[in-house]
Amino acid sequence: MTDPDKFGQLASCGETAFEEFYRIYAESISKRERKSKAWICEMVGRSDYKIFLLKRSDRVIGFSMLFLPQGETFVLLEYMAIAQGHRNAGLGSQMFKRTIQAALPQKGHPRPVLLEVDSDREQCAEQELRARRQQFYRRLGCLRIAALRYILPLPGDGPPPEMDLMIYPADDLREVPKSYVERWLKLIYQSVYNCSPDDARIAQMLGSISEPARLE
Repeated sequence: MTDPDKFGQLASCGETAFEEFYRIYAESISKRERKSKAWICEMVGRSDYKIFLLKRSDRVIGFSMLFLPQGETFVLLEYMAIAQGHRNAGLGSQMFKRTIQAALPQKGHPRPVLLEVDSDREQCAEQELRARRQQFYRRLGCLRIAALRYILPLPGDGPPPEMDLMIYPADDLREVPKSYVERWLKLIYQSVYNCSPDDARIAQMLGSISEPARLE
């Protein structure tokens, strides 16, 4: 009988598990969308971040990264991936559900979980893969903020990929006040990407959505 997969939090970037996790991260996330290894290591020590690992026989086979701002109305699932040799076996759904369970409070009002997801509207070589990824999150209960063209503020060569901002709804959400979306974007830009909360790209994104913002 094999041991069950283990799910737990990464405590330090000095662990061997950090190197295994970062290898999966680098292989799964395109270079244009990646943070540096030093940046990820800094995140491990922050109180508003949690990195969860899925292990099999003490080897990391998947991970998720959560930004949990204290006193705020949302959580951001920044990244999630399963190692190449372990995909298409239901582990992605398992990882998502365990991460969501860890993100939501045991008591009190649950917070919506936001996800940055590559858009399937963009004509590119990965369009079919992006469409499958969007459907994966939709099957798990996520919705997209209608008309919002999310601008990833990471530096790098060339334009950023076209992205959507999805939500794992709390309390069967179908719309949210535009002021909430504005607050979420400002805090993500400032605390997740070290950009100004007054970045002009935020106003550009907000200009395309309705009041209240619809979820679809």
